[in-house]
Amino acid sequence: MRTVMGGTGFRSLRLSREKLLLVSGAMAAVMLLASCSGSGGKDEPGVDSVDRSTGTAGKAESGSGDGADAKADDPEAGRPQLRMDTSAVEEVRMSQGYFRCLKDHGVMVGKMGPKLEGGDPELLAWPNGNMAVDHPEAEKKCLGKKPLQPPETDPKQNPNYMGDYADWIGCMNEKGLKVDPLPNGEGWNYKAGTTPPSDADQIQQECMIEAFGE
Repeated sequence: MRTVMGGTGFRSLRLSREKLLLVSGAMAAVMLLASCSGSGGKDEPGVDSVDRSTGTAGKAESGSGDGADAKADDPEAGRPQLRMDTSAVEEVRMSQGYFRCLKDHGVMVGKMGPKLEGGDPELLAWPNGNMAVDHPEAEKKCLGKKPLQPPETDPKQNPNYMGDYADWIGCMNEKGLKVDPLPNGEGWNYKAGTTPPSDADQIQQECMIEAFGE
């Protein structure tokens, strides 16, 4: 995985792209919301079918039964689906509905300004903090608009998750992005006293694709 766990990948899986890259909140949300669609078709139940042109995702419909009912029962239906190669600009754009919802429910959400290269400075930015902990009611109401992390970075979908996670951490440290892993593969923090390099987002995404994309 692209968390999303920061530049891209384990994104909220980061708390703030500019300060602290934590993916525990996003990973926990993905794990808690895993569910199944209707059965009876050839497609595996609950697997996202991604529209690569828009970055959005829906559940694969079963071969029989009412697809509308299956979608209504699925809390992840309609949520944008991130890919490991989703760019920082794309991720921010895909997160605008989520950011607006948080803002409407009392969370302080600012604008990107000049912080995101190539992005509209008027776009809303990631709010600081862990929404599930700091603003649980707002997070609950807005979760349906929050982008899903790449399936490769979901421990429930990737049986080799912990091995890939260890490779991801090792790759980042080898390339100069000094980080400490969090327990149980929930994310990572910068090492104490570390000043992230200017290409920190690029390093973390390249290493994520290398580790989880094998």
